[in-house]
Amino acid sequence: MVKSPVPRATHPAPATSAAPRAAGRPTQDAAAELRERLLDAAGQVFRAEGFGAAKVEEIAARAGISKTTVYRQFRTKEDLFRATVWRGMEDLRGRIEQLLKPDRDFSKTVLLVLRALSDHMAAAEAIETSRVVIGESNRFPDVANQFLQYVNAMLEPVAGFIASAAHDGLIDVPDATHAARDMLTLVAGTTEVLLGLPSTSAQRDERVARIHQFLLTGWNYRRAEPRGHVANPVSRAR
Repeated sequence: MVKSPVPRATHPAPATSAAPRAAGRPTQDAAAELRERLLDAAGQVFRAEGFGAAKVEEIAARAGISKTTVYRQFRTKEDLFRATVWRGMEDLRGRIEQLLKPDRDFSKTVLLVLRALSDHMAAAEAIETSRVVIGESNRFPDVANQFLQYVNAMLEPVAGFIASAAHDGLIDVPDATHAARDMLTLVAGTTEVLLGLPSTSAQRDERVARIHQFLLTGWNYRRAEPRGHVANPVSRAR
């Protein structure tokens, strides 16, 4: 598990465009606002220029702060890029965790998670970030490896959910971590996602429905039934 993957500055500096305030450390709210503004600016520049060509000076200018302030927040450009990537992954992980309700039907939960993954990958920001990582992976392998670690961290709740279902006898899955990666691969491996082509919600739902049925069949899903009833075959699972 990736713990505290986003580097945090010990003494964040105030934005140069902020209203005047008393000397000393910024308030917690001001520091958080500064950090978010910096990450917004960094994400825009990285997606537009690529990691290698992105300039910290341009990022600082977009954020309305000094270059020195950027380096107080993040020691290196690599740390800043990792933080922008992790913010998106952390947001997606949070949305997925909200879907993993213990009292919700397993099949329904899988469908909702697939939709969340599909919608995330169809967003322009996610597409552009993936292109940057893929395009720079040969020159900056550490950036690509960190991206993979963040993907694995994002999928941890899904793996735990799958492991629990296997333990309860709902599915046959020998390795929940690999199964979670398979879910992501089936969504991310579509031609539309790989090429970054625009898609409608209806088109994504159609693809997700096919992936959903494929996974339930492959996992030998058995719908939970009251005592005395025989589980429905997978062909009826929706």
